[in-house]
Amino acid sequence: MRHSLTPPAVALLVAASGFTPSPLHAQRPDGLYAEIHTTKGLIVTRLEPELVPLAVANFVGLAEGTIENAAFDPGRPFFDGTVYHRVVPGHVIQAGAPASERANGPGYTFPNEIHASLSHDHAGALQMANGGPHTNASQFCITLGDRSYLDGDYIVFGEVVQGMDVVMSVVQGDAIDSVRIARIGEKARAYRVTTASFRSMAAAAEARVAEHESRKREAERAWIGQRWPDVQPVEGEVATLERTVPDARGAAAADSSAGAGGARAPVRVRYRGIAVRYMAHMIGWQRAALRETMFGSGEDGVPGFNEPPLAFAYEPGVTTLNPGLDAVIAEMRPGERRVVLVPAALAYGRSGLYTPERPGEPRFVISPNTMLVYDVEVVASPRPSRALLHRNTQARPRLELGASADAAPATAFLPSQHRIEPVSAPGTAHVHGTTGGALQGLQHAAKEGSWAARSSRQGMAARRR
Repeated sequence: MRHSLTPPAVALLVAASGFTPSPLHAQRPDGLYAEIHTTKGLIVTRLEPELVPLAVANFVGLAEGTIENAAFDPGRPFFDGTVYHRVVPGHVIQAGAPASERANGPGYTFPNEIHASLSHDHAGALQMANGGPHTNASQFCITLGDRSYLDGDYIVFGEVVQGMDVVMSVVQGDAIDSVRIARIGEKARAYRVTTASFRSMAAAAEARVAEHESRKREAERAWIGQRWPDVQPVEGEVATLERTVPDARGAAAADSSAGAGGARAPVRVRYRGIAVRYMAHMIGWQRAALRETMFGSGEDGVPGFNEPPLAFAYEPGVTTLNPGLDAVIAEMRPGERRVVLVPAALAYGRSGLYTPERPGEPRFVISPNTMLVYDVEVVASPRPSRALLHRNTQARPRLELGASADAAPATAFLPSQHRIEPVSAPGTAHVHGTTGGALQGLQHAAKEGSWAARSSRQGMAARRR
């Protein structure tokens, strides 16, 4: 929302903000800019109020002290005196926690507002940090490389146009002396933010989120119905779509696998899966509402771009993957395999899953609130299942449910569109938390400081990724 200001009012607003025009302004195209004055030098970012008006209004309103917040009195620039409290080489520099004794954040959050044309695929993207979908507040980041795997989950609202050398030189603890908003051109000079205008935009964004939650459910139901027309899953529950039972040898192995007191002994498991991600929440998205990404189990049980999928040791009640899949495996016997649908809330939920990054390889990510379909097998013998290990050579890959080595074939998945996004350059690995507990294969990374947490010290969530 924009409100016209008279020239005297503009002059008063500029004076109140402490902004002094720079000689470089004449060299910039018309637009709205943020000048971030740091102890290392000046960083200038061009903002995108036309594409992501809510995020820009939040940043400008806090920078100029025109949005009511819990940390400061009206008129006090929010970002002045803050520090870059998190710097990850090759990934991001992060700031925005206020230097205030009152509060560790602005005292509010606002929904995701993501535009399909704004990407993290390069160094210099200005984006919001968050602690899960729709928890944006004041913390922001500048990317240090290709972080395109973040697209769709975080708001990009600007771009560094000057001072990229300064960005690359920032280390943790470097201070931000001030953030000033520069307005070039008549339209930008008329731009201002009030508490009322910001709250109005936030309310509209919340209504849009609710609308897309409904559209997501409809799209997922249609996707399931096209592939398994006779299956009607109960919303929020795991559904078995297909199943092959163990043969006599597998049944005998299952009986012998029970330990003292009926406890299940460790088994060998492998799976292939499809992550079904809703994309149409992004403004300007023109393609299919759902995007499918295929994955397979790794040797530690962690999903990834593994083809063929690898068997791994699984100890019921001890090993944790995610609540939905753990519950399914707990019911299975050696030699059995199932195709199961795991709703997002019983998969990786609002946290999603960001596996450790490996140099030269695409980073595997399951975005928050993503529905998963697994073809999972509890291995009956050391011999591999031909169907599970089969790599479909058709142009349109499909996830196949076949039988184990000595059983009859079962129904295969219908052919599906499949796209694996090329993602980030090498960098420090970060791991999102999982709903069902830390993945065993990721515990070492977690001990090294990779985590997904809501920071009580800063009073707001800022996911590491």
